[in-house]
Amino acid sequence: MKLTFQRKLMLAFGTMVLPLGLIGLHSLWSLRRENAALRALEANLARRAVLAEAENTISRQVREVFHFLIEPDPSVRREIEGLDGIVQDRITEWKRMAVDPDEVRLTQDLEKQYQAFLRVRDRILTLCEKGYRVEAFQVAQKELRGRILPDLSRTVAEIYRINRERGLQEAFQEVASVRRHTQTVLAVLILGSAVAGTLFSVLISRSLAWPIEDLKRAMDIVGEGQLDYRVEARSDDEVGDLARAFASMVEKLKETQARLIHSEKLAFIGQMSAAVAHGLRNPLASIRAAAQLSLYRLAPSDPIRENLQAVIAEVDRLERRIDHLLDFTKPVPLQPVWEQVNRIVENGLAGLAERLQQQGIRLEVDLQADLPEVWVDPVQVEQAVLEVLSNAIDAMPRGGVLRVVTRRTDDAVEILIEDTGEGMPEEVLARVFEPFFTTKADGTGLGLSIAKRFVDQNGGTLTVTSQVGRGTSVRIQLPVASNAPKAVLTPA
Repeated sequence: MKLTFQRKLMLAFGTMVLPLGLIGLHSLWSLRRENAALRALEANLARRAVLAEAENTISRQVREVFHFLIEPDPSVRREIEGLDGIVQDRITEWKRMAVDPDEVRLTQDLEKQYQAFLRVRDRILTLCEKGYRVEAFQVAQKELRGRILPDLSRTVAEIYRINRERGLQEAFQEVASVRRHTQTVLAVLILGSAVAGTLFSVLISRSLAWPIEDLKRAMDIVGEGQLDYRVEARSDDEVGDLARAFASMVEKLKETQARLIHSEKLAFIGQMSAAVAHGLRNPLASIRAAAQLSLYRLAPSDPIRENLQAVIAEVDRLERRIDHLLDFTKPVPLQPVWEQVNRIVENGLAGLAERLQQQGIRLEVDLQADLPEVWVDPVQVEQAVLEVLSNAIDAMPRGGVLRVVTRRTDDAVEILIEDTGEGMPEEVLARVFEPFFTTKADGTGLGLSIAKRFVDQNGGTLTVTSQVGRGTSVRIQLPVASNAPKAVLTPA
């Protein structure tokens, strides 16, 4: 999101207002926690009704037992035994809800005591049914009222006490936690508001003063003619937009200047090419005519005919290259055909055997078989390969190794040309494609410029890597059939 001045001011205002909103939200949160603590306390007290029901049911069973002793009635016994399930369910429910270890232990004791109650109760009822009512009454008085019921009452009272204390303790702890949290939040908000307010004040002031000062300095430098000066936008606000617009204007100015320089170079190339073509074509035409005339005069079986045919072929090749040199200064239409890359490379290497031998250069050729055909202008690509090979040979005046490889990559056919020459430093490597840029005393500076133009026009890429003292690698990648480009015109 673009941070404009308006948004920065709104952000600063929000920084001051935000603590008030946070305090309000925290107050609501604290109130909610306190209410939750009170509800938990109420729920804990309400939970005691489960144990109270169990206690009341046991008391009812005791009353019914003494009623049975007075009037033995089978229906009374069935009613007494029917209450067992209610007591068991309530004790089990209480045990499931118990969380305090002492409460769990006392609930287990309550279960044991109730089981003892059931055994004594059943014994009393059985004696009464058999006619031993006096003995049954004595057991009820001694065991039931004298021992079991007091134990049950003490256990239930202790459970009530622990449950009540735990509920109150949890409620007080929750309220105390809310109070401590409130104090901490208020302290943090007050300190954070002070720091954030100061920080935003400084940032907003600097986001206006510093970028404008940088932009003014950049304008002064560019105004002096240093178009390579990098104009940086430090922000995404209106001043940043102004800096980016100025940087874009400088880039367009640089491009315009570069096009003017390039146009001047191309104009000079055109004049030079015309002069070269005029100076070479007449002698080449004479050489070709003489070779043809000699070829007509020789017998069909004369071995010299092969040499004369080679001379004519080389003259034709030179004519085509002169045409391509002239085409460098004007739009050149492609004449693509389906062609094998290996054949293009072999044609480029055909006329270099003598130079390689004279300079003591060992040629290593690794041409991958079954390469797919490429849709290119073979004359242009061969000229590009020849320019690269010629540069590689020139880079090894005292011998070395020239390695030529063709291979298939993911979506292209690659021509790799490597030499073991002196290599190029970074500042030279950055300018190798500039027309007329050369480090050779007798060079024209057009070789790689022409090579790159022809490769680009055929939809390929030409890249150069080099290390001083280790040599140079040139990669030409041409798209395979599915990626073949349409014929285009490359403007001068």
